[in-house]
Amino acid sequence: MDFEIEHAVSGKPEHVAEVLLDPDYQSSLGDHLGPLSHRQVLEQNELEDGRVVRHIRCVLDIDIDGPTKRFIGGADPAWVEEAIWYPDKHIWEWKILPEVAKELLSSSGTIELFASGAETLRVVTGHVKVRVPLYGGKVEAWIVDGLEKAYSDEAAHLEAWLSEKQ
Repeated sequence: MDFEIEHAVSGKPEHVAEVLLDPDYQSSLGDHLGPLSHRQVLEQNELEDGRVVRHIRCVLDIDIDGPTKRFIGGADPAWVEEAIWYPDKHIWEWKILPEVAKELLSSSGTIELFASGAETLRVVTGHVKVRVPLYGGKVEAWIVDGLEKAYSDEAAHLEAWLSEKQ
């Protein structure tokens, strides 16, 4: 299932990127989890060429029905997001590394920052694939719905953070 999520926030892309890369900002997101029960930055490292590699562990706070639960067992739906920031293009490339049912889930995409007047448009695009007979599409829809809620909650927090720091 393909998806696209857009939010506009105050400021130029360079400033928004600076905030998104700020460890204090990232730590503050633990109080704004939306559909997540847990979110932790495991590491964030700047490479010699200016790219930044970040790993974030997330646990989805969702009730999974019986048939779907059979495929993932009793474990919580958890993953590590691996993202690479390309500062020259204002783009993150990300992929999900599932902790449970690794062979059943794949997801990847991009987060791009575009100048739009005095604002920055953040566009998240991606693809989610769940390989579960009969239920895969339903689970994909749950995941995309969770992503939309998480990015919406995070956009409101980002806007507040940007306003406070100006």
